[in-house]
Amino acid sequence: MRTNTKQSITLIGMPGSGKSTIGRLVARRLNWNFVDLDDVIKEKDGKSHAEILEFDGEKTLLAREEAHTLGLVFSNLVFSPGGSIIYSPKAMEKLRSETRVIYLALPLPEIKKRLGKKINDRGIVGLAKKGIEGLFKERAPQYKAAAHHTVDCLNLRKQEIVKRILQDA
Repeated sequence: MRTNTKQSITLIGMPGSGKSTIGRLVARRLNWNFVDLDDVIKEKDGKSHAEILEFDGEKTLLAREEAHTLGLVFSNLVFSPGGSIIYSPKAMEKLRSETRVIYLALPLPEIKKRLGKKINDRGIVGLAKKGIEGLFKERAPQYKAAAHHTVDCLNLRKQEIVKRILQDA
């Protein structure tokens, strides 16, 4: 790993890009803590992403994601936010200033393959209105612009992705 003043890493990307899976591996490798925003929301709010979307709506979910992200203290931490964190300028500003933001990039066909039939169970902001294609078209350029570094994950094994993250973090 290169010397870096930012002692935390944030993994951003589409749902299904591997943020949680890869994040846990990176944290284990660095002996850092791992925080998955989905788990924080479930623990603190008592509802999953899907439940908040269904019963409280997108605005509430986005507000909860932002509030919990802004409340985190980043020190030797690997953070996996929901894919919709990109819609919060405040949260993204905090992440960019306090962590090394890495975009886990995958092409749309691979995202669709990974999400499969359970796509509607994930609690994905904007899915009902825009579909996964619309979300990908909207979000992918934003992820790329927000990231300090992009890792193209297609056809890479998990350990190779981890290696690339550690080289660039």
